Amino acid sequence: METENTSSELLPPIRADGDQMRCSYMLPHKKRYCRMLVKAGRRFCGEHIVFDPQDQTRIICPLDPKHTVYRTDLKDHLATKCNGRLPSDPWIEENVNVVPSEERIGESQDEKGPEDGRLNCSEEDTARVAKIIEEAYSKLAAEAISDACLKTEAIENFMEANENQNETHKKHLVQQSSIIGNLAARHLLNNQDDSCFIELGAGKAQLTYWLAKTIPNCRFLLIDRSGARNKYDNKALQENAALKIERVRCSIEHLDLSKVSSIENSRSLVAVCKHFCGKATDCGVICLQNAIKNGVNLSGFALAPCCHHKSDYTQYVGKRFLDEIGIATKDDFNVLRLIATWATCGFASSRSIEDESRWSIEQKETLGRKAKALLEIGRAKCLEELGYDVTVSRYVPESISPENLLIIGTKRK
Repeated sequence: METENTSSELLPPIRADGDQMRCSYMLPHKKRYCRMLVKAGRRFCGEHIVFDPQDQTRIICPLDPKHTVYRTDLKDHLATKCNGRLPSDPWIEENVNVVPSEERIGESQDEKGPEDGRLNCSEEDTARVAKIIEEAYSKLAAEAISDACLKTEAIENFMEANENQNETHKKHLVQQSSIIGNLAARHLLNNQDDSCFIELGAGKAQLTYWLAKTIPNCRFLLIDRSGARNKYDNKALQENAALKIERVRCSIEHLDLSKVSSIENSRSLVAVCKHFCGKATDCGVICLQNAIKNGVNLSGFALAPCCHHKSDYTQYVGKRFLDEIGIATKDDFNVLRLIATWATCGFASSRSIEDESRWSIEQKETLGRKAKALLEIGRAKCLEELGYDVTVSRYVPESISPENLLIIGTKRK
């Protein structure tokens, strides 16, 4: 006699490879099973146990869906342990650099798009916006964007002495060399103890590491959600204990820069970022806007954005410029974001909306680069309104990085 609704029938199927010692959760992006070991009698590891219908002891963290927590530990986790919580530091003000939106952050289709990374844009809309991009670029960007592939002596000497570096590391070094070289060309490198560099979205802080090699007497403020463990600011301090480096753990959305005590009395204050993703760049620009309004004396900045497909229409600071060229709605902005992906994703990422007789792969990549350029020109126009002389430059060749545009500005005298 058959039984119904047995406990084993409620569980997901065992891994196709038959390995019952490892987690049965299929990682959607990697298209493989999780490799973590499981306890006897279980099919999921501690992190993926939330997907086990028979065990709800662990839940997704309400502050940061990227990790999970035991239900019984939730209160303590939210109060003292979760990296997604807002600390009580005086420079923290929730969403101070976020344009209010009716949609909650993290739930907007504008921010993340479909799971496969594609945007739902019709062929007709794509062709129409592509024409706007071509016309605007030919009138504005072709002359507005120049090549500025510069070098920094300390990094160039390091690469020459360490030729066995892997290609990825070499490419990052070339980018850092050019960013610092561009700062030097704008006379923004001031090796004095009353000067301060702010690295937004510092991550591993490799850019600050090489800045510290170039201007060791300067102060450095690193802004990032993560701590300093295994980061280059620790390495820099180990090599030179006299360096003045401070790391502030904070998302850029919540940072009131004017309340950070370490930048007080700075005669020269410069903000930099390398590969600040999508809307984070716009939140960073708003952060600088708010700081200037609150009396912070910003001498200049060098911003190297990336991941334009993650930009958000509500947060984007260059909407006035886009309005002027004919991209005046959220839907058109979504098409612009889609086309921007063509510079880095090529034919495969847009196959679902492509008429193969309309654009070749090379034409699509060129269109993608033009879309990225227009997005950066819009941001540059916004920064010009703050009283800065701003340019957009290709700071490295596309062979080093397709995300190769640098917005650099100095305070207008």
